[in-house]
Amino acid sequence: MNSDAPEQRWDVVVAGAGPAGLSVAAACAARGLSVVVVAPHLRPWHQTYGMWADELDAVSTALLGDTARTEGTPPLGRRYPVTVVRTTARTQDVGRAYARLHNDVVHGLLLGRLRAGGGATRTGSVAAVHQDPFGQVVTLTDGTTVTGGIVVDARGGGPGSAHQRAWGERVTGDLGDLVPDGAALLMDWAVLREDGVAQPPAFLYGMGLDDGATLLEATSLAARPPVALPHLRDRLHRVIAHAGLRIADRPERVAIPLDAAVRRSVGVPVGAAAGLVHPATGYSVAASLRAGSTIADAVSAGADAAAVRSLVRSARQRATLGLLGLGREVLLGLDEAQTDAFFQSFFSLPESAWVAYLDTGSAPTSIAATMLRVARALPPPARRVLLTTAVRTALPRLPSRRTTPPGPVRG
Repeated sequence: MNSDAPEQRWDVVVAGAGPAGLSVAAACAARGLSVVVVAPHLRPWHQTYGMWADELDAVSTALLGDTARTEGTPPLGRRYPVTVVRTTARTQDVGRAYARLHNDVVHGLLLGRLRAGGGATRTGSVAAVHQDPFGQVVTLTDGTTVTGGIVVDARGGGPGSAHQRAWGERVTGDLGDLVPDGAALLMDWAVLREDGVAQPPAFLYGMGLDDGATLLEATSLAARPPVALPHLRDRLHRVIAHAGLRIADRPERVAIPLDAAVRRSVGVPVGAAAGLVHPATGYSVAASLRAGSTIADAVSAGADAAAVRSLVRSARQRATLGLLGLGREVLLGLDEAQTDAFFQSFFSLPESAWVAYLDTGSAPTSIAATMLRVARALPPPARRVLLTTAVRTALPRLPSRRTTPPGPVRG
């Protein structure tokens, strides 16, 4: 149902009502900007959003400031003090707490702040964004238009050739040591393997839910072409049957493009639309929720769309994403045994090294240093794959002496 807001030129039009879009919209409305969110619906997000507990703390600070406890706001997520990674060599607590976002709480908080700041919502799907003399114009599929000083494009990422995919089930019953009580199982690279069967690398991910059930997901971290969801379903169901667990609800299907191109339009892409999904892990929600206030500050200070785009995807961040994209290509070339060895090495590094690698906001030098440390720690077969992939990926980017020097690159 559309809001009854009058037709007008808005300061900000936000296309999309996911975490990135609502975060920007709520922050802009809180700063006195006139804002409208255009989206097919405003229902709470159904995906399971995981992040590290320190990232949840940063999200809470960004969204609540110092008022989180004084105003009695419910926690924005559930924390798991122990985070388990299991390979064929060992089971370890990596020493960094994990968390799961409470979608209904965060969604309600952002939508409430949008409306409290005078923001509006409009039901519809965006067909196009263009510039005219009066501002940036969003055209909806029904032919109507909405005009703003800046359009923030938060419609999610486009298609990609490499995907992270997962099939999840909510289960009940005695888990044994499959997912330790009160812990998050970040990765189990052993339980989904079958002796003598060559399969795409996949791990089990799991955590307890607030209703007493447990979420289990068979996850393909990165594959090109993507792993078929029925394949992951069948592997997960074998584990569930072997453990004697019962499936309690509808499945969760996950498909995250890891190499989607940035949306090109006159607007400002944010979140996945800006290519800010971690190219090697698929994570993005914590960064998207934190970015709202930064973007709103820039818009309230008078920044135009080009300046805000440069803020969202800085030169440093583009360099970091490029290196992380190389890391994704390395993962794509590893088989089950090599992937298992990779993560044995990865989580044997000092925490500061692997934490930096998992953050798209890290400096490129930190990413490169971690990649070198992993390479040194890998067994020879996996190290050869890493080096071969690095050379194959880097060579096409090198300029040829027989071509005309390239002109300026925009983007």
